[in-house]
Amino acid sequence: MLLNGGPLNGAPLNGAIASSAEAEPEYIVAGISYLWSLRVVVGGVDMSAQLTGGADVDREEGAAGVAGFQLYLPAGPVVPSEWVGRTVTIDYISTKEGVTTEARRFTGRIAGPPQWDSNNRILSCECSDQLQQRVEALSVAEIDALTCGLWSLDVFDPVEGRSRWDYAQERMSTRTASLDCSPTGELRVTSWYATAPHFVFGYNTTIDESLSVEWPDLSRLVNTVAIESDYRYMRLRQQNEAYSWIGGGFCDWYFSNSKELPTTEMVREAVASAGANLMDNFSWDLLWPTMPDPCGLGVPWENSFVGEELLLGASFTIARRWAQSVTERYALSVQVPTSIAVAGEVIERIGSAFEVESVAAETWADTPFTDGFSSHTDERDDARRALFLQVQLLQAVATVVQAHRGTVLNWQVPTSMVMGIDLVHTILFEDQGARAIGKVVRVADDFGEALPTTTISIKVMRGGGDVTDPLTPPASVDEEQPPPIPTPTNLPTQLGGRVDAPEYDDELPGFAGNYTTTEPSAEMYPRRFDIDAAEIPVEQRDELIVPIDGVYRVAIPNDLLEL
Repeated sequence: MLLNGGPLNGAPLNGAIASSAEAEPEYIVAGISYLWSLRVVVGGVDMSAQLTGGADVDREEGAAGVAGFQLYLPAGPVVPSEWVGRTVTIDYISTKEGVTTEARRFTGRIAGPPQWDSNNRILSCECSDQLQQRVEALSVAEIDALTCGLWSLDVFDPVEGRSRWDYAQERMSTRTASLDCSPTGELRVTSWYATAPHFVFGYNTTIDESLSVEWPDLSRLVNTVAIESDYRYMRLRQQNEAYSWIGGGFCDWYFSNSKELPTTEMVREAVASAGANLMDNFSWDLLWPTMPDPCGLGVPWENSFVGEELLLGASFTIARRWAQSVTERYALSVQVPTSIAVAGEVIERIGSAFEVESVAAETWADTPFTDGFSSHTDERDDARRALFLQVQLLQAVATVVQAHRGTVLNWQVPTSMVMGIDLVHTILFEDQGARAIGKVVRVADDFGEALPTTTISIKVMRGGGDVTDPLTPPASVDEEQPPPIPTPTNLPTQLGGRVDAPEYDDELPGFAGNYTTTEPSAEMYPRRFDIDAAEIPVEQRDELIVPIDGVYRVAIPNDLLEL
């Protein structure tokens, strides 16, 4: 068994926690006479002598234990409300063959205003072990240590300002175990899985005809949990494009082919018009400065265009940045294949979603930049994603395991025979025509008759299978990086001012201008410099949905069950 923690879901999903050296079970023996009594202490005062009408105690897996009793109060004033909150302990005392044994059956407080029968002076008290209230009083760290379950802020609401009991239940939802109180009042966590039997009920050890069996309903036999969850983050993209424009050599331009030239400012304006940034690796081939004989022909050159930064050629790279929303859409299925094969699929759906906040994405497209390569960077939080999915996978496992322990055996036995049985124990039952092994889920004492009896309930886990897959979340899907350095695009030139010039093309990128010496009636072209930046593909611009599937098989123990 697992008490007060232990490793998270430390038992194999298809088995129980077994000790390295299993102790021999205790065999219940019938046919022995007992003397018995109760000790009821209220507010530190032993009130056993005032007990009338017996008492009852009911403790169930994962729930608060309750008790009830009636006290005869002697003459004097009685204020029932003053009894609320008083501590209560109930001990069962049994004597067999001169040996007296005591067992604590309940520890708690009077929960509500007792009912007062003034005619008979009987005070009827209802008590609780205050499981919820005691957990509510714990710190978050204490709950974490007690439950040992996983928890994610992306699956549940923030802890601050919320019920600590709800928080504990959220952590327990990731465990195949229950949180309750021991008879002596300690908070504890116990596994749902049966272990080697602690107690054995053989033939004729239970009250005749007291056995009843509860069978699971098909609608509750969940054997598939479909997890539909979204994980959203921003993909920061940069796309670079390289361009080259060649206007010809200086000497050709000066002597043979004089024409208008673009300026560096025209190139910068073209880059800005494309919604891009100019990278700092540009190269300008500027018009030469004043020289006495630049071409070796004895002809001087005087640059009268100083300050315009006219270009004979240029090589430059532009880049654009934008942020794309990426949603990893998980469709995970936790299944019990053997159960599906027998009963068909009974599906329960869970899901959640979260988004990784990115400060960088808010300014990525608008912040000027002059470096970097074609690439993309994902603003992920892998640890957060893994926890987000692990919590849901563990919840799904707990759901299918709980659904396959719906067979409940109940029987009654004299209390003196079962004083040591608690909710943490596993029982082998072999009586009244039935054989079964199961973990105890309820112990209910009735001390109202001459023979005190205890009703014991066990849950039998049935499902089958021998394969349980590790609950490892699937990996994110990475997009291949683009080539970091693009192939340059050569920009053309179109010149007007001559009758044999082609018709002006307004859509042609590159430089447009005119020859320095023009011919009458020739079309004059506007002087401009344009670039056509590639259109960003829609699949890189709009929200990208990335489907990710996964199937996880769970094996369920087949505990002994024969009727």
